[in-house]
Amino acid sequence: MPPLRLLAALAVLLLAGCKNHDIPDEIASIFVEASPSLSPAMKQQVRLPVSQLAVSVMTRPLVPAEEILNTHPVTSGEPDLRQEFLLVQLDRKAAVDVMNYTKEAIGRHFVLVINDAAVGIMPIDHQITDGNLMFHVEKKGLTNTQAVMDISRRLNVSALKLRKIKESERP
Repeated sequence: MPPLRLLAALAVLLLAGCKNHDIPDEIASIFVEASPSLSPAMKQQVRLPVSQLAVSVMTRPLVPAEEILNTHPVTSGEPDLRQEFLLVQLDRKAAVDVMNYTKEAIGRHFVLVINDAAVGIMPIDHQITDGNLMFHVEKKGLTNTQAVMDISRRLNVSALKLRKIKESERP
């Protein structure tokens, strides 16, 4: 991901006249897997940190940071194969965008990106109608459970800061 995107997002927040100097350190966005037939100029490759899985994603996120409301660690799977996942809850606008996109995107993936690094992946195996996305996340040096807890905590802090900035901009 170009660092320019992160700098541009921070510049917009600063130029918007926000009086709050508590800018989030981590900007999370949700990208979608790009079609193989898409022009190379419209996609970029990201790589998960532990599995080294490489995924080509669109250059623009489907869900930008300000549309992520909250995250929660959740346990899911068959009783003998249970695993921790990161539940990402979206605002109403993003939930509608995801619902419309997933109607035709079964078989592709969502990729959770923090700043410029991919940290999570979610297969799209059905249309998502509730605005809740469950990501398998990775972080070098941490177990699955530790990675989920750490990323959830950090993203909730960032989401809260972004909400405060948005509220301070309202007339």
